[in-house]
Amino acid sequence: MSKNFKRFVLAAILAAAAGAGCWAWINRRWFLVNDITTGESADYPELRSRVYYAEPGTALAAAQQAMRSLPHWRVIHIDDENDTIDAEVETTIGKFLDDVTLYVQPQGIGQIRVVIRSRSRQGRGDLGQNAQHIRNLQNAMDARLATYTAI
Repeated sequence: MSKNFKRFVLAAILAAAAGAGCWAWINRRWFLVNDITTGESADYPELRSRVYYAEPGTALAAAQQAMRSLPHWRVIHIDDENDTIDAEVETTIGKFLDDVTLYVQPQGIGQIRVVIRSRSRQGRGDLGQNAQHIRNLQNAMDARLATYTAI
């Protein structure tokens, strides 16, 4: 191998390492965050709680249907008295189990707020899986409660 070729290979390796380092820095929340709650997680400000014009029972029924329709989701516990649902999700990356809890909070004037918390059982980071769980559940619920959406 020529000296120029060795330099080229070394430069390519360094450029790839620098690119990977930049990508990791930009997406550092993927490696440092494993517990997200809608409207409360500074690392994911775009994930906000949803507000619907609906009764808590209607929202809980829609949430149950949504969770059962999503792949790798399993409803663990439904607490009608406190308007919460606990579920677990098997991640596509690594086949880990994450816990998702949905809270329905009455807001008055026929409105309810749906707060979702997703957290990993293991590790410090989740590679964005918990945020994706929340997005998937919100999208599935929005489809079921489209006529009830307030915000």
